[in-house]
Amino acid sequence: MSPENDEIYDLIAKSFTDQLTEEESVHLNSWKTAEKANIDTYNDFVEIWKHSNRLALPSQIDLPQSLKTTRQKAGIYKTEIKWMSLIRQIAAVLILTVISSYFYNLLLKPGVNRETEAVVYQEVRAAYGTQTRVELPDGTMVNLNSGSTLKFPTSFKNYETRLVYLSGEGNFKVTKNSEQPFVVDINKLQVKVLGTTFNVDAYPGNSVTTIALVEGKILLQNTVNDKISDLMEMKPNQVAFFNQSENKLQWKNENDLTKYIAWTDGKIVFSNDPINTVIHKLENWYNVDIELSDKKLENYRFTGTFIDEPLEQVLSILNLTSQMQYKVIPAKKLGDNSFSKRKIIIKSKMTLN
Repeated sequence: MSPENDEIYDLIAKSFTDQLTEEESVHLNSWKTAEKANIDTYNDFVEIWKHSNRLALPSQIDLPQSLKTTRQKAGIYKTEIKWMSLIRQIAAVLILTVISSYFYNLLLKPGVNRETEAVVYQEVRAAYGTQTRVELPDGTMVNLNSGSTLKFPTSFKNYETRLVYLSGEGNFKVTKNSEQPFVVDINKLQVKVLGTTFNVDAYPGNSVTTIALVEGKILLQNTVNDKISDLMEMKPNQVAFFNQSENKLQWKNENDLTKYIAWTDGKIVFSNDPINTVIHKLENWYNVDIELSDKKLENYRFTGTFIDEPLEQVLSILNLTSQMQYKVIPAKKLGDNSFSKRKIIIKSKMTLN
């Protein structure tokens, strides 16, 4: 990438403050995967941002220009700079969002001056088609799946709970603290734990949130109109399904949780899954839109395991092992210079073209 490529610089800078549109995100991801030098350059920026220590900013800054200036002064346009290779496994966009929320420290103590304290949140996002791992301030380890976002305070001190916000899919190994429960907020649902390992699949486009408990014990709670009510206390090897639109919870026992947690090892596992489940997983993993154009295929179920396979190979296997055929519609450049998602149309082999 050359210094003159201001458009890409702007997109990288905007990604750090969660300002990218869906189309801009697609464009940036397409650029990153176009050639190895691009992802190396992008990772340079991620590392600079990580070490900038800008957890609180007194005023607005020009992020695109600041990043370009920093890169120029650091001399990292030069191809001989190698130290960034240590972080090439990092496939997430790290966003540090500063949210100032003022409160009264000693509200109930008369005669004491009121002080304010800034609440600083950190947000980590896994890029599409990749996973990333993050350690929270309490030592809790979280794996984030493709296109997922986790928001959490930079410190859990002085809070009754360790509250974090998840959009997408995350696998949690929670550090035990009986005096400060760990809570994952997912729209209408909350997962409350003291210390355990579990998986949450809560992508925004999914009508059902899936929680699989590996070990320990968790409490599922419903949040409606700021009121919290207990739904279910889960035990290991149980999987719960919460339908948000119907506000309905179902669960079952599973001897093998592999298909729910295999993504943490870079695998996509299907086990007698309906085609709609297959479609949702592929859409989230590869950042594409998939349209099922033939209702005859809605009853089709699929079993298979994919390890770091390109989308075309997954679709090819579906084509060979079922009555499905597919058509790929490439991404298009839009009027604002962003790109649309690729679209996959799946139909029956019996359907005439």
